[in-house]
Amino acid sequence: MAKIKITSTTKGEVSVIDASIPVRISWPNRGTTREIEDDKLEQLMYDPGFKYMIDTGMLYIEDMAAKKKLGIEPEDATEPVKVIVLSDVEKKKYLKDYSFEKFKENIKKLSREQVLDLADYAIEHKIADFDKSEVIAKLCGKDIIQGIKLAKANKED
Repeated sequence: MAKIKITSTTKGEVSVIDASIPVRISWPNRGTTREIEDDKLEQLMYDPGFKYMIDTGMLYIEDMAAKKKLGIEPEDATEPVKVIVLSDVEKKKYLKDYSFEKFKENIKKLSREQVLDLADYAIEHKIADFDKSEVIAKLCGKDIIQGIKLAKANKED
């Protein structure tokens, strides 16, 4: 029985509990990796909450063969990849290096969860490009400029 590695890309704790399989897995923070048997993973894909976390990149499977087998990624190499997970370096590129046009084009490829993660990164690192912040706010409802102000105010208290 093969084991598949699943990594959390979420800032907080993520847990999956399914007594019918039985599975009980927890990822305490971003970057934590857990292994799960492939047959249990196949069964978990029928759980809407777990599937949402996989489809949006909150939980990430690196093994492309496993993703194709589960239907997470397309079999055809000419189709675009469905799940994009950004590293901190890539997040910085989006927010600092990309032109506004390239940013608008590429951010459309991200899930709402990934846009929220990008917004959190911008707030945490105080990256406040007004135009890019407006695009992010429209996509996920998080105001980066206001978030930076609030974080600064909280630090002063």
